[in-house]
Amino acid sequence: MFNIPDIHRMNLSFTDAEYIMSKHSSMGITIIECMENLLSEWEQHCNGCYSFADDDEFFEFFQYEVNAFNVLYSEMKHLFRYGL
Repeated sequence: MFNIPDIHRMNLSFTDAEYIMSKHSSMGITIIECMENLLSEWEQHCNGCYSFADDDEFFEFFQYEVNAFNVLYSEMKHLFRYGL
């Protein structure tokens, strides 16, 4: 899960979170793959591969996606034997 700064934290329902991620899954990938891709984006940011000035800028850019990720992960974590 992402440790989202309060300024970027949103109160999404599971349905809203699913909708946000499903917009990305329309490219022929599953919602789980969308979640894995977002984790990859975070790892790339942490490795300095992006031009975000800091974590706050990353969370501003991916605000909806990281909030949707946290909601989906919270609701489905019991399905992930080894985590995402």
